[in-house]
Amino acid sequence: MEEKIMHAILAKPGKDPEILLLPTEGLKHEEAIRDILDGNYGAVEFFKIEDGISLFILINDLSIVLGLKPNRRFPPPDNKQIIFGKAIFIAAYNGEIPETEGTIDMPENICRIFIEQIKKNFPLCTGNEKPTKRDKIYYDNKGQNNERAFIWKEIKRPENPGIPVIAGRVNFYGHETQEIMEINNRFFKKIIMKKK
Repeated sequence: MEEKIMHAILAKPGKDPEILLLPTEGLKHEEAIRDILDGNYGAVEFFKIEDGISLFILINDLSIVLGLKPNRRFPPPDNKQIIFGKAIFIAAYNGEIPETEGTIDMPENICRIFIEQIKKNFPLCTGNEKPTKRDKIYYDNKGQNNERAFIWKEIKRPENPGIPVIAGRVNFYGHETQEIMEINNRFFKKIIMKKK
């Protein structure tokens, strides 16, 4: 049986964006995106294509922690924000229409139009850009009374980290605190920041 595929756009650091073919079947689709982005990912809605459908940018949600290379800057007024690591531009339902969800195939000619717009509006990084201190801060319970700010600090592999809690491509150790994280055979400790 022939595997169904869909079109998206891949932007790698230092390179022009290119058309990306992804499998459409649920688990294979998710795993292919994780493989390309080298881990778990987050999505940012970039702009609305039409009612109910938007172009999203998918990036590794730990790209700063992993020290991935700078890729492109967002267009103004967000041009201080940098995409680190690879990025996938993909069409998906945006939640405006009930009972619709998931990603959508973009025909090749539409991909080429978006590629030109990405090249024009997302300036290529020089390669020397560094994340800001703010970029390195993560939050537990953001916006709630028990909100905690923290950073991830790389450590040596613990001798006996215990049984992991698996979250996609990340393993967390410490069942209550999840204070140690393992990704791509690298270990990081959660360092809670003091409130100012």
